[in-house]
Order: sequence, then C-alpha cells, then structure tokens
Amino acid sequence: MNNLQLFVEGEQRYVRFAETVLNLNLADTQTRILGDVTQHKNTVIMSGNGVGKSYAVAVLNLAFLYCNPHGSVMMTSGSYAQMSDTVWSEMKSLLKDARERGFPLPGTMKESPPRIEFDDHPSKAFRAISTTNPGSLEGRHSEKMLVIVDEADKPEVGKKVIESARSSVTDDNDRFLVIGNPPRSEANSMYDLLAGDNYHSINFSSFDSNNVRVEAGLDDGAKIPGLVGLEQLHEDYALWNNDDLPDVEEAMSHVEADEDGILRPTKDGLDERWVRRRLGAIPDDGTESVRPFYANDVASAEGRWNGDDVVAPDYGAFGVDIARGGDDRTVVIGITDKRADVLVDVEAPGDHRVNKQLVEDAVNDTRVPVIIDAVGEGSGVADELDTKYNVTRFKGGSNAREPSKYYNQRSEALGKLGEWLDEGAIERGSDLASELRAASRHIEFTEKSTRSAQAWTATSKSELKKSDKMGRSPDLLDALSLAAWGMNAGSEENAGYGFFSY
Repeated sequence: MNNLQLFVEGEQRYVRFAETVLNLNLADTQTRILGDVTQHKNTVIMSGNGVGKSYAVAVLNLAFLYCNPHGSVMMTSGSYAQMSDTVWSEMKSLLKDARERGFPLPGTMKESPPRIEFDDHPSKAFRAISTTNPGSLEGRHSEKMLVIVDEADKPEVGKKVIESARSSVTDDNDRFLVIGNPPRSEANSMYDLLAGDNYHSINFSSFDSNNVRVEAGLDDGAKIPGLVGLEQLHEDYALWNNDDLPDVEEAMSHVEADEDGILRPTKDGLDERWVRRRLGAIPDDGTESVRPFYANDVASAEGRWNGDDVVAPDYGAFGVDIARGGDDRTVVIGITDKRADVLVDVEAPGDHRVNKQLVEDAVNDTRVPVIIDAVGEGSGVADELDTKYNVTRFKGGSNAREPSKYYNQRSEALGKLGEWLDEGAIERGSDLASELRAASRHIEFTEKSTRSAQAWTATSKSELKKSDKMGRSPDLLDALSLAAWGMNAGSEENAGYGFFSY
C-alpha cells in the first residue's frame, strides 16, 4: 500500500491521517469518533465533558477534507461563537503545524465566516454556517460531503436545523454527524435521534476520558493534555453534590444504558450538572435541577438567625423593589455579610412620592449602595434619589457583570443571592423565608448561548407568577437578590467555575 492509500482507503484512514500528517496521539474516545464516522452514514454523539470530542471534530474536519480529494465539510453549531473559539481555532493551529512540518496541504483559511477554500476546486471547502437561518444549510452538495451539527442539545438547534443540515447528505458517500451534551429532557430534538433506528449512537461519560482512566489505574499509558482528569471529577462531585466522590468504579455504576442505548443515571438525588456534564446522561425525575439556591440553603440561613445579636447594623447594600400597582409591594431590604433585615414591606403604597419617602426612611447611609429595580415606577424613584444616595439602577434584562456565567443581571442577582445564603442569616418563619423556600422549588437555571459562553438564565418572573408556581410577584425575593448583587458588585472570584467546569 502506497502512502496515498494510507489515507484514502480503510476504516482507520482518518486516524492514520491524524497520527501521520497531524502528528497527534489521540485518545481512545477520539479514535472511536474518527473510526465510527468512517463506517456509518449517520452518527449521533451524546457525551459528558472533557473526553476530547471537540478536538476530535477539529481533526475529523481536516481528515475528511484532505483524505477525500473531492470532499467538502459543512459545520453548524448551537453555540457558533464556541465553535469558532474551539473547533475552528484548533483546525487553524493543526493545519499551520502540519504545513510547517513539511506537508503541503492546500487551501486558504479565511474568517467571517470561518472557512477553508481551494482555488483549484471551487466546489471543495470547509464552511462554518450559523443556525440563525436554517435555510442557509440546505442545497450544499459535493461528491463526498461531511455535515456536522455541533452543540445539538442547545435551544438554537431544533428539528428544522437538523433536517435542513441533513438535506445536504445525498448518498452513501456522505456523512452526517450530530454532537451534543445530554439534553435536559426527552423533549429535546436530539433525543429523537438517540432513540431512533437511523443513527449509530456513541455515548461517553467523563469517566471514559483517557486521563481519568489512567489516573484511576483502569488503563495503562500516558495522560493527554486537555482532557479531564480524576482530580477535576473529585472537585466537581464535591461542589455539585456536597459529598466526596465515591470509589471510581462505584461512581461509574451511577450510570447505565437503557434499552435504546441512552445513558441514564441509576442513583437518585445527583445534581443535574453532574448527571449531564460528567455522567453524560439524560436527567430523570430523581435528578436535582440546577438552581441558584435550594431549600436546605434557606433552612440553614434561618438556623443562623439571632435577631438580637446586632442592633442597627452597618449595612453593606440595600435592595429596593418598588410596587408597580395591584397587589405588588414596595420592599426595602438591608444586608450585611451575615444577615438580612426587611426594613420596608408595604403593599401598593401609592405614588412615587410615598415610595421615595419609604426608601429615605429606611436607608440610613448615603454612601451605601442602594440597588433599585428601575423598571416602571422604580425608575422615577431612582431618579429622585440619585442626587442624594449611592443609587444603582438595576435592569434585569441588561448584561450581567459576569457574562461568561450569567445571561443577564436578574440571573446574576439570583446567583449572588445563592452565594450570600452560604453564610447569611434570615429571620425564622418570616415572609422572606417563606418566599425564598417557594422560590427554591420553582426557580431553575437553564443554559443560553451567548457570543462568549453558555450562560445561565433563570426562570422568568412571568412564569413564577403562574398559579402553579409561586402565585404572586416575588417582591421580597427580588429585593434581597438586588441587595446581594449590590454587595458583590465587581466580584469575579471563581467566576463561572461553580457551573462551568468542563
């Protein structure tokens, strides 16, 4: 077999290209992805984080492009920015390194959108395409076509995007690959592919990572940079499940494949982040949703309350929620690192002059941050107090201070409240405690794609007001979250780590 045949024939030709031309030492998970795509027309990968699938996709794109003389690659993603920052950046680096080692791989790399074009073969290319307009994914054909839909579990990728992308696959020479983290539920369009008979499926958990298996003594060999290791799994398990990671083999038994070959958790009470990100499984009813805070956090805060300890404390911030009419309340809450006090709680007090006076009566220090929900009536009160007090106008839909972690300010404020509850105290049996307990059962964090990350967004206020949720506007919760946000303004400590440890 001559050198050219090494890369154009055989089930392992893409692996040989990676090892010989790109000079890579692939993990078993990555070798399997390259080999399985060679053999199967339609493949779907559901995986936990850290096993190297994004890097494998970058390698696969180049291998398909260069091992097939008339081959083209089209790729889209539920997180277009993340695709550009990870897969595309790795492709550029690998191609540059191969050329510098003497392999004359043709093609011109271009940006906006990311692509590789070939002057001598206009129909041959790598193209990255946004999911914004699914129609742009249709009608792209070549003699051999690889079409990839990455981050397929994200809301931006639905059935229409998948079907539009698949329309460019026309015969057995072509390949279609769908990749994603485990979806939150079976309602996700990716689930239909996993459960169907038309797709070859690959499931990985983070325990399939080369580095985890080497460190746990399950496999021989060397660790590979960039893959998750056992130390990170210990940290994540403790952070998300409030317990020590059990023996590795026991932890691996917490997930198993169902009759459709889809990974499911076998242990109840595990945090959703652990189930999806590490076990690589679809959560079930026994899985704990990701929330800004939990009922036990509220109970612990009540347990720390001793209202007689401090009289007129020096507050670090005030949170102000102004009534908008109806049964809304005007609430002012002052907090320190250790306690929260409800200073004002008045139902529908009247016009902004009355609200302004309520805030002035409660705020005893013009230097302390006063965070006002500046929507509707709150905007006018903020204007009138701005010249005298240290007012920050809060708008829940505005950009968060930590955009890599939170989608907007409201979600960020709820996250900061969760952090504050780790040490803070609230009055036992109070309306505030009751509202926080209700919120802990109904407010969830879900992921939303941004230009820079997958950020957390909280259950909307309109959803919370529904009768089967909290049943009313969560004014006490809102004021406390604003105060916690004001206390933590500018804090970047551990930004993103608690939720995004990939």
